[in-house]
Amino acid sequence: MRVGGQAVMEGVLMRSPNFWGMAVRTPKGELDVQAEPFRSITRKSRLFRIPVLRGFLSLAETLWLGMRALALSTNIALGEDEDLSKKEIAFTMIFGLVLAFLLFLAAPVFGTKGLGWLIGNSIENPLLFNLVEGALRIGIFMLYLLGITAVSKDIKRFFAYHGAEHKAIKVYERGEEMIPANARKLDTSHVRCGTSFILYVLVMSILVFSLLPIDWWVEALAARVVVIPLVAGLAFEFIMWSARNQGNPIVRVLVWPGLQLQKLTTREPTDDQVEVAMASLKKVLSLEEEARIKPDATNQLVI
Repeated sequence: MRVGGQAVMEGVLMRSPNFWGMAVRTPKGELDVQAEPFRSITRKSRLFRIPVLRGFLSLAETLWLGMRALALSTNIALGEDEDLSKKEIAFTMIFGLVLAFLLFLAAPVFGTKGLGWLIGNSIENPLLFNLVEGALRIGIFMLYLLGITAVSKDIKRFFAYHGAEHKAIKVYERGEEMIPANARKLDTSHVRCGTSFILYVLVMSILVFSLLPIDWWVEALAARVVVIPLVAGLAFEFIMWSARNQGNPIVRVLVWPGLQLQKLTTREPTDDQVEVAMASLKKVLSLEEEARIKPDATNQLVI
């Protein structure tokens, strides 16, 4: 059974084919574990299981579930009772999407056009334009990761829970007993990590965006927004293909950059943090066993 997850505030969210669960460390040091049934939108229609489209839809619902879990975990970790409403979660998501648009779409386009103006000659070749734009986009992403890590201790703890999530899943995939001792020998990378996914999106966007217009900045930005779902879907298919074929030497070469980038978004967790991740994973696995529902192989997960 394929499982996936993500770090939340002082905890870890895990997803199985039919459930999602979350374990959070409370201010008193106790574990708050909760879970709910989950049915992916990609399992509701054959249309939604078309390659590339299924990737974009899965990522969209993962983003929504992740924001909800992050809001819930923050309240638990801070000892607060009030939950964020759907409107508040939607607003937070919209704010994040706008910020991502400004940093990773608008800024590289304007930066590339500005660079052409500085050298006294506009960059008119689409391929060259997108090579420069892609390099700027990757550079901004790297600076963003380094910046948030340097200024926030909370982010470092968040990244440690990210590492704990990966280790817990690795222990499960190896068929070993889920105890922190079995996680200590493992590193914090995973081939299906969302960090690798973002890198693949950035690289693939260079190729896809080279087919788009660059003459007018409004037209350039609009075209990029339109094709982002396509790029995300392609990157999703690649990451799932690489997970199925990670024993292939060529695949290992292709995924190596993503695994190295994960060193920025994961930290070595403590046993207590691994315990939290394993508690979340054990919860969804126990629910799957109790329900005795046959997992749907089409429900793939990015972790």
